[in-house]
Amino acid sequence: MRSVVTGGTGAVGKAIIAAMKARGDDVVCLDLRRPEQTDVKYIKVDISDRASVNAAFEQAAQTLGGIDALVHSAGIITTAQFCNLDEADFRRVVDVNLLGTFRVAQESCRYMTEHGGRIVFVTSIHGQIGVPGRSAYAAAKGGIASLARVMAAELAERRIRVNVLAPGAVDGGMLVDPRSREGWVKATPSRRVACLEEIAGVAAMLTSENASFITGQIVAVDGGVSTIRAFSHESKEKQKL
Repeated sequence: MRSVVTGGTGAVGKAIIAAMKARGDDVVCLDLRRPEQTDVKYIKVDISDRASVNAAFEQAAQTLGGIDALVHSAGIITTAQFCNLDEADFRRVVDVNLLGTFRVAQESCRYMTEHGGRIVFVTSIHGQIGVPGRSAYAAAKGGIASLARVMAAELAERRIRVNVLAPGAVDGGMLVDPRSREGWVKATPSRRVACLEEIAGVAAMLTSENASFITGQIVAVDGGVSTIRAFSHESKEKQKL
């Protein structure tokens, strides 16, 4: 399979590339930074710039001889309380995460129209539940999920499947603060965070023939945290009293 992975230099992106290469895919990594792996084909892209996206996908299609699958995992994050969030920071997160997804997806579809394809957007649990300090990130990720549902409905007749992979906390991903990790472990019914291989495995599955009848879905890989919604660890303890 001829596959493109954006954000391939990040921890999650690298794991996804490894999983797709392991099953035999010919993979191109699109990112601002060059990947550390010397055996990965790389094309520089700035997903906040339409011209850069168009040029990168044209080059990727030429390199691969076409595009069958896209896993879009590129993005940025910012943390600020809503009332203190600067509009410029909000705009930047939405431009890169939401509009960047729009640009990447729209361009990839040009190379899938004739033969079909598989698109997976890697979002986040933040797009499904309210986490303090993450309003810009959550707004963008939630918007991606809505975009994916409409894309799935419109593109099904072209045999293009579109799904969302929504991880919870991931070891090696954006989770770098030990205190934050501890909080996520306590809030997650499975009492741990995901490993990179678990996220990559689902991305590989959603772009495989095993998922040939799955489209328009949000697949949460979060140990069950999205099922409890607003219930905190503290509130559950109070219920026992």
